[in-house]
Amino acid sequence: MAHDTMHGSFSPGYPALNKWVGRIIMVWYAGFSWDRMRTAHHQHHATPGTEDDPDFYADNPTDFWPWYVQFFLRYFAWTQILVLAGIGAVYMLLGASYLNLVIMWAVPAIASSVQLFYFGTYLTHRHGNTFADEHLARTNNYPRWLSLLTCFHFGYHHEHHLYPNEPWWRLPARKRERRL
Repeated sequence: MAHDTMHGSFSPGYPALNKWVGRIIMVWYAGFSWDRMRTAHHQHHATPGTEDDPDFYADNPTDFWPWYVQFFLRYFAWTQILVLAGIGAVYMLLGASYLNLVIMWAVPAIASSVQLFYFGTYLTHRHGNTFADEHLARTNNYPRWLSLLTCFHFGYHHEHHLYPNEPWWRLPARKRERRL
């Protein structure tokens, strides 16, 4: 949903609603600034797979772990640590245990960042295979149900770059339309 708010497709025609829903989701997810993430994401769309792409690892665009670490550190800073510590403190004041916070919040957040990166950035933008066009993005060949489970159809990444204002759930239909 946060991604769709960045493109205005969460609530088409209501930019203020997209902005506020996106801001709330991004803060609760990992203390991120929606405005900062949106700027970086639009830069990614303007310069995919190049040194100017904030999501790209130009040093070695096929090496997963160094690329993920760079990706993670680019978006995760002290401000996120402070925001998350504050949210965690509120949860603990409300009675949540530290172990529950780790198991039910921190681990899923980190795991989802790896999932998003692997299926939505690494597989779709890594170099080594050919790309269809200047978007330097590819689409996976997973069945629709598996694509949904891997990362909410972010693997339909070429379609996303062709139609960035389409919500994620419409990307499989866009791929079918392109094949007809």
